Amino acid sequence: MREYKKIRLRKNEENINQLYKELLDKKYPFLLLKWENKKYILTKEKSLIEIKNEKKFLENIRKDIYYKTIIKEENKNEIGKDLNIYKTYLNKYKDKIVKKRYNHKYYFGCIAVKLKKGFITTIRGKDNLEEYTIVEKVNHKKYRIEVSNKKASLNAPLLDYLFKNKKVKTIVHLHEFDNSLPYYDYAFPGTVKDTIRNNTTSFNIKHHGVIYLYDEKGNKL
Repeated sequence: MREYKKIRLRKNEENINQLYKELLDKKYPFLLLKWENKKYILTKEKSLIEIKNEKKFLENIRKDIYYKTIIKEENKNEIGKDLNIYKTYLNKYKDKIVKKRYNHKYYFGCIAVKLKKGFITTIRGKDNLEEYTIVEKVNHKKYRIEVSNKKASLNAPLLDYLFKNKKVKTIVHLHEFDNSLPYYDYAFPGTVKDTIRNNTTSFNIKHHGVIYLYDEKGNKL
């Protein structure tokens, strides 16, 4: 498990925005906050999640596994048509992504479009939505992501698993919720626990956001 930080709060002494800035600047996976005999984690999605048992929570996340990214220099994929699809969905949802800017810098959420091999998706830690990368392969046995440009969205292992549904052509992830869809439990993005989800229909992840699945014709699954 990567390093995290514990902070004991006093009423009105700490500002969540300042704590969140520290979380992103120092690249902690989360902050563990203690206040008035309650404990919370502050996540990269800027969600405050109450935890009842600190020891059990830490034991569970220590057992989880993060995927590692391998960056390659060359991309051999033909992406012309699929890049146009990517840009179409990006333009469609751009306003929803940019309205939530984190730490006055980063945009969270992602777009992904399936290729013959791998998929196009938004980069990690993005402050420019025009940048994208190609995920050539995700090895779910060795927990490795192979990309041809820059690190992909932290959701890349989940995206790859969702693309295993042959009907799915495009995936849109937003930091908002759709109450018409099912909700699944939160897990840290980029981990094994966050990767294996129901890939037959669109859904929400609690404290994180909605995942929309689209087929080749643009129909929402």
